[in-house]
Amino acid sequence: MRVSTAQIYNNLLTGIRNQLNVQSQGNAQISSGTRFQTPAQAGVDYKVSLDIRSAQSGVLGSLDAITTAESRLGMSQNMLNDINTLMTRAESIAVQQDSPGIQAGERQAAANEIGALLNRFVFDANTQWQGQSLFGGTAVNQPAFVTDAFGNVTYNGNAQDRIVAVTASQQLTSNIRGDDPAFLSAIQSLQDLQTALQANDLAAIHTASGAVTTAGNAMVDVTAKAGGMMSNVLSYKSSLQDMQTQLDLRLNAHESVDIAAVVTQMQQSTTALQAAYSQVSKLGSLSLTNYL
Repeated sequence: MRVSTAQIYNNLLTGIRNQLNVQSQGNAQISSGTRFQTPAQAGVDYKVSLDIRSAQSGVLGSLDAITTAESRLGMSQNMLNDINTLMTRAESIAVQQDSPGIQAGERQAAANEIGALLNRFVFDANTQWQGQSLFGGTAVNQPAFVTDAFGNVTYNGNAQDRIVAVTASQQLTSNIRGDDPAFLSAIQSLQDLQTALQANDLAAIHTASGAVTTAGNAMVDVTAKAGGMMSNVLSYKSSLQDMQTQLDLRLNAHESVDIAAVVTQMQQSTTALQAAYSQVSKLGSLSLTNYL
């Protein structure tokens, strides 16, 4: 069958276009580091990538929630540790003052220090985290504790926990509430000790000393509770980070391109293009000679 010059020319142009597509796709793969950039290039593989990226997005959302819980509980632990420190100091003062040989002036000085510790306790209990009441439950726009004109301290929050959604089916509590009896018991024990010291009442000092120790132990228990919650949060965080790593590896393995193979393919394509251009040039010269 006789092949016309026009047919040869069209075949050469088709080959050139194909090689130019190879060059264009190769450049895109090297630039992006991925085998495909559009659904048309790899329909099924593109859908798999979308599924993996959707899972990645869900994990990132869960990690954001975990980070919020971790930060809130971390601040709670810091404040509880400070409260434990001041309660330990109050116990030490109570033990020192629980002796018949102490003078009234010394007990008045001790009462002043207990008053300072009491103020610090209430200050810590009213700590804000990101502009929100830390120990007030979900009543975040008001102090967790209020003091009336007579010096009585009461809980001002609510009984609802701060919940973070880790997944659609998993939720974590991320706060310590000030309505735990340990808070008001500790405050009351400090107030009673201060009053006893001011009155230079040895029997009352002895009673208040025991109450401060009991309240201090209860606050330690609250701190331990916060620590357990933090451990749970960190466990979830570790699992989610592992999941994130696995998804990243899976996506990279699914989409990544063999750069060396692409470069080799492009070099072969360049050679083919050069040959095609040469054939087109020769064909043009031949056509002109025939015409003459």
